[in-house]
Amino acid sequence: MSRRLLAAGLAAALLGGTVPAAAGWDRFEIILWHDHGPAALAGAQRLGVTAGLAFGVRDDAATGPADELARRTAPLRAAGLGFYVENIATDFYAAYHRWRPDHPVTWLFDLAQARHAADPADPSVFIRTPGLSDPAAQDAIRRRLAAHVHALGAAPLYYNLADEAGIADLTAAWDFDVSETSLAGLRGWLREQYGTLGALNAEWGSDFATWEQVRPLSTDAALRVQDGNFAAWCDFKAWMDIAFARAVRAGTEAIHAANPAARSGLEGGQAPGWGGYDYTVLAHAVDVMELGGSESSQAIALAMNPALITLTTLGGDGAADAQRLWLAALQGYRGAVLWDPEAEVVRPDGTPGPRGQALAPVLADLAGPAGQALLAARPHADKVAILYSPASFRLRWILDRQRDAAAGQDWSRRRSETELEDNALRAGTRNAVAALSGLFLQPRFLSPAMLEGGALMREGMRVLILPQGLALSDAGIAAVRGFAAAGGVVLADAPPGDYDAHGRARPAPPLGDVAQVVPGLAPAVLAQRLRDAGMTADFTLHRPDGAAATGIAVHTLDTASTRLLGVLDSSGLKLELDLTHPARWRNLRAPPGSPASGWQTGTRITLPPASGPALLELAD
Repeated sequence: MSRRLLAAGLAAALLGGTVPAAAGWDRFEIILWHDHGPAALAGAQRLGVTAGLAFGVRDDAATGPADELARRTAPLRAAGLGFYVENIATDFYAAYHRWRPDHPVTWLFDLAQARHAADPADPSVFIRTPGLSDPAAQDAIRRRLAAHVHALGAAPLYYNLADEAGIADLTAAWDFDVSETSLAGLRGWLREQYGTLGALNAEWGSDFATWEQVRPLSTDAALRVQDGNFAAWCDFKAWMDIAFARAVRAGTEAIHAANPAARSGLEGGQAPGWGGYDYTVLAHAVDVMELGGSESSQAIALAMNPALITLTTLGGDGAADAQRLWLAALQGYRGAVLWDPEAEVVRPDGTPGPRGQALAPVLADLAGPAGQALLAARPHADKVAILYSPASFRLRWILDRQRDAAAGQDWSRRRSETELEDNALRAGTRNAVAALSGLFLQPRFLSPAMLEGGALMREGMRVLILPQGLALSDAGIAAVRGFAAAGGVVLADAPPGDYDAHGRARPAPPLGDVAQVVPGLAPAVLAQRLRDAGMTADFTLHRPDGAAATGIAVHTLDTASTRLLGVLDSSGLKLELDLTHPARWRNLRAPPGSPASGWQTGTRITLPPASGPALLELAD
C-alpha cells in the first residue's frame, strides 16, 4: 500500500470514511481579505490577486441564503475575481472564540473559567455548548452548509467552516465535553479501542460494571494520580480530538453531498496541541486548511494527508510579505490570504499600496512558469523520520502540570496563549527541524499509526528522532526495535516508550538499549549525530571565496521526474552550489534566454544575487 493510501486509511478508520481529494486547484490563489470597493477590487485583480472573500449567512431562515450570497459575491464576480465563503459555521466550530460586536472574542471561555473558579466541583462548566457530538447541532450545521452549496455550487474556492476554531478557546486546555452526547460517543469509541469492558478496566485500573457507568478522569483528578496511570484521562483527551475532527468532517460531508466538486476548509489552524489540533485526524477532515507558520504545523499536516491544500496568511510589511510568500510557495503552500485592513495592498482608487508594490513581482512569478513548477511538486522528505505523537504531547502536558500544581499553580487559569508557550516536546521538535535544516535536509513526519504500520522500513528511513516520545504502543516499540536491528539510528531526548499509547506507565523502560539520548535534541549535537549516521545533503553551498553560506533557506521539492531546489538568500551576495554528482540543471527564475535558463550539465552552479529564490530544476 502506498504511503498516501496508508495514511488516508488509518485516518478513515477513526473518522469513518475518507474525504475525496479536491481537484482543479491549478494556480496559486492570492486571496484579499476585508471588504473593498469596486475600484479596489479591479485594481487587486490587475495586481495579481485572484480571489476575495464573501461572508457566509448564519441566519437559518427558511428562505435560504441564495439571494444574500448573490449580493455578497457580485462585486467579486464583476471584478473577475474568484472567492471563498467565510465563517459559515463559526458559531458551532468556534463557539468559544469568535467575534461579537458586544462582547470580547473569548467571553464564553472567560465565563467558563470564572464559573470553575467560583465552584470547582460544578461539572456543568465542562459541558460544551453547542456539543460537538450533539446530533441536533450537527444537523443544523449540515443544513446550513448544504444551503450555501446549493446556492453557489462549486464556484467558491472553498466553503470555510470556521476561522480559529477549537474545542474551547483555540488551543486552551479544558475538560470539554462531559455532556451525555459526548460521553455516549466516548463509550462507543472506547468499545472500538478495547473490545471488552474488562480490557478497559484492566488498562484504566477501574472497576466499572457496565459501559454506561464509564466516565473519564478529570484534569483535577489526573493531577492527583500517583501510580503513573493516566489512561482514563488521556483516552478522554484523545476522544475529544476525534470528536472535533468528526464534527469538522460532518461539515465536509455535507458540502460534498450537496456538490462533490465543492471543497471544505478551516482557517486559523493552530500549533499541534490542545483544542482539537491533533493533525493525525484533523488533516483528513477538510480539503483546505489555512495554517500558522509555527511548530511545523503545515509540514505535519501535509505528512498526515498529502492531498490537503494548505494556505498561509500574510499581514506584515511589503518586504516581509514578499519573503514569506516565497517561503510558503517553497514549503508546498497553495496560496495565501492577504490581510489588508489599512488598504496597504490595494488603495480604494485601485492603485497598488506599498505592500502591493512589494508583492507585485512575486505574484507575477507565481503566476508564471516558476509558480506552475512549484504547484506540480510536493515537499521532499529525506531519510530521517520525526515522530509526531499527540499521545506524548498529552502526557508531557499532564506531567508538567503536576509539577506546576506542586508549586501552587492552577491549570484551569491557563489560556490559549499559555498553551502556545514552549514545552520540552515542542522544543525538541523545533531543535530537530533546525538541525536538519542546517544540514539542508528535510524530515518525514510520521504518526504513531504510520510507525506501527511499518513506514520506517517501507520508506527506507535511516534515522528516527523521538522528541519526548513518552507514549508508544507495543506495536510502535516493536517497529522501533526492528528498525534499530536493521541498522537504523534512533535518537531521543528522553527514554522513549516509558508509557503505553493510552498513558499508562510501563514497569521498565522498553527502549533504553536502542535509543541514543541527546539532551534537549540540541541542534549542534544532533547535527553531528546525523552526520555520524551518514545523513548529509547531496550538495553544499558556499560563497565564491570559500566561506560558509549561512542564514539561507533551502527547500527541496519532488516532481514526477525531477527535483526542485529553492535557495532563498537575502544577503545580496553571490552563492555557489556544488553537487556531489553531475546532474542536468536549469534555473527556472533565470532571465529568459540566459544560459542558466536552459539545461546545463555539471556539478557547480553559480547563483547570482537575486530578488526571491533561485529555483533550480535538477534531473539525472
